[in-house]
Amino acid sequence: MTTLHPRIRAGHARAAGLGLLVALAVCAVSPSQAQPQETGSITVGGSAHVRGPVTVHGTLIVAGRVHARGPLTAAYFSGPVTARGLPYAAGYLKVFNGPLTVHGTMVVKGDLDVDGPITVDGPLEASGGIDADGPMQERDYAR
Repeated sequence: MTTLHPRIRAGHARAAGLGLLVALAVCAVSPSQAQPQETGSITVGGSAHVRGPVTVHGTLIVAGRVHARGPLTAAYFSGPVTARGLPYAAGYLKVFNGPLTVHGTMVVKGDLDVDGPITVDGPLEASGGIDADGPMQERDYAR
């Protein structure tokens, strides 16, 4: 069995140590910012909190209340009469980190709290209140 020269062993040890240090640095620098999320139609079985803006290319139906920390825009706003008698279920909380884009219908069986603007291509139907820290605008004025 042959042994390596001490300088070669030290060089390998330094290289291995440097490799380990680089690997640890890469693992420590994980994305700390929110990541955009896109989905098709979605149903949340309780309340939802979105840490970023929400865009729904369809209808937004909420059994509870809706609150946006920013402007709120939809084709029109509708109250409890057309919210399809959706049973309120606030016990479960789903948190989305980052902007959320839904291509289809979004149904929330509890409350919807958004840290940013909400933009809905279709109607926003809510059994609870609809509130925003910014302006609220309905695009379908002929209704």
